[in-house]
Amino acid sequence: MAAHTLRMFLLIVHLPLVGGLAVDTILGDRVQFPETEQCRERGATLQHTLTGGSSQTVAHLEDVWKPAAGYKDRISPNESVVLNRSNINDQGLYGLTCGSEQERPIHLNVITSSEKSVTEGQAAGFTFHYFTAGELGRYRVERNTQLVFELDLSSGSTSQGSGFENRTSVAPHWKSDGDLTLTLQAVKPEDRGDYFLYVLKNRKRGHLQAVRMRVSPALNTPEERNPEQITCTPQPACKERTPWIPIAIIAALVLVALGVVCRQRICRSNVSSGGGRSPTEEESQPITEPRVPEENGHASLA
Repeated sequence: MAAHTLRMFLLIVHLPLVGGLAVDTILGDRVQFPETEQCRERGATLQHTLTGGSSQTVAHLEDVWKPAAGYKDRISPNESVVLNRSNINDQGLYGLTCGSEQERPIHLNVITSSEKSVTEGQAAGFTFHYFTAGELGRYRVERNTQLVFELDLSSGSTSQGSGFENRTSVAPHWKSDGDLTLTLQAVKPEDRGDYFLYVLKNRKRGHLQAVRMRVSPALNTPEERNPEQITCTPQPACKERTPWIPIAIIAALVLVALGVVCRQRICRSNVSSGGGRSPTEEESQPITEPRVPEENGHASLA
């Protein structure tokens, strides 16, 4: 449940940067404008400044915040302004006008992200390249608003966020080739989430990238580590299953075939030697007529 909520409401809110609040969201995610929840002045508006300097109303406050035309399919009446699905055209500068207060600028960054799936206990790599020759600034990696890793591009000093100590590093040759790929060792289930990588220079962020990482459970049993390996636990001596049924069928077919061939050969042998069995002693004796009994020395005729 917590992971689902994180995915749906993910936003990274930074401290004010050059005249305003910066809000980061991943393309397609739900995003909230937090300062609209603090404004309760009826008639307040949230405006989006478009390319060319023009602006359009996103929502206005009555009893609750209500969407303006063009946003009714993505904003529901609520206590704050929430875009249900962000798209790339939502990126840019917003202005919140709340009563007599000065307009509050909010900069929304809509970022395309890559997907990464890592098994618990393994290492994860977050690819990042930047021109580091003679550059100043700081390379930062954050997860769900929390610091993961920071590298000072001038001094080379590093710092690690809570829970990531002694698990994060970049290649030692980063200064010469600009490879700032972060390696996170021994990934834990709680490391899942959205990672933002960027370079902070003169209080401005550049080369902003996002990675959504999922962590799958570790493979603990031999069967999970190698699904093709089959073992038979009930019989200790069994190492693998033998396909005996196909072998028995083949052997039976071979025996039947041999029986048919042998019978055919015996029949041919009998035919060639006389065409049948040898006559018995009774069958070989000649047939004679029965003797007629004699009466008074003469044969009687019937």
